Order: sequence, then structure tokens, then C-alpha cells
Amino acid sequence: MRWLLVRTIDEVVPGERIAGTSRTDLPDELFGDHFPGFAVTPGVILVEMAAQLCGKLIEATVWENKKIWVFPILSIIQDSKFRKFVGPRLEVQLEAKLMELRDESAICRAVVKVDGKRHANMKLVFVFDPDGASADGDRDFLEDYERKEFVRLGSPWSPSE
Repeated sequence: MRWLLVRTIDEVVPGERIAGTSRTDLPDELFGDHFPGFAVTPGVILVEMAAQLCGKLIEATVWENKKIWVFPILSIIQDSKFRKFVGPRLEVQLEAKLMELRDESAICRAVVKVDGKRHANMKLVFVFDPDGASADGDRDFLEDYERKEFVRLGSPWSPSE
């Protein structure tokens, strides 16, 4: 199964913020177990939605600053608050701000909303190789893949050469 949870990227301001959408169109079995008779999207899924969007903000920011493509990996989840239940088959709005960027890491704050109301928020820490190396060494493949992801998600930002 592929966990491509971000559906669209609606705004990207490298070095500052990003906004996009997702949906809780997850397998019925997941909601049947979480919880029987009271379907709730697991918090870990909401974190992953936000993390995927934050990763795009970090990629765009480092590209704009250094013309290097990095591959952020979620390292630490802090200050997560799940304020309201998120049910199945809902559109979710995602917003994130870049709080800090270092050569090898970044910190973002993210908010998950449904119908414009905050349902969750979190602080996420990411790590990456400052030279843009990938874990498996296939940097060209990953860079091409990530560029195509920005296009697939309808991002208004695209990396300039």
C-alpha cells in the first residue's frame, strides 16, 4: 500500500508556509477497528498527513536556498494535540509553517482542520542529509520522483533550474 496522503498543495511560500488538502478515504477495516460503532481517523494518520506536507515545504525551501534537493525524514513529534475527532471520508485542510531550518534538520508547526476548524496541531522535527544524499544512494530517482509529486499535487511552486 502507498501512503500518499496529501491530495493537493494549494500554497507554497518557501521558507515560510505551505497549505494543502487530504481526505480520510481510508479502508473501511481501519475504521471498523478504530473504533467499532464510532469511526475515528487514527492520530498517527493525521500526523503523517501533516508530515508529508511539511516535507514538501522543507524540500522547496532548501531548493530555493541552495539548489539542493533534500529528502526530509520525520524524526520527532512534539506537542501533538488532537482536539476533535476526524471521521471517515472527510476533506482535511493542512497548513504548516517552517519554524527553523538548519543544514541537516528542520522544525515545522502544522495544523489539521476540517471545515475550517482546527482538529489537531503538532510540532514536527525532520532530519535530512545536508548534501541531498538519499538513504539508498539513488538521488536522481528520488529527485525526479519528488519533482513529479509537486506537479501531481497541483503545486503552484515548481523548482527552477
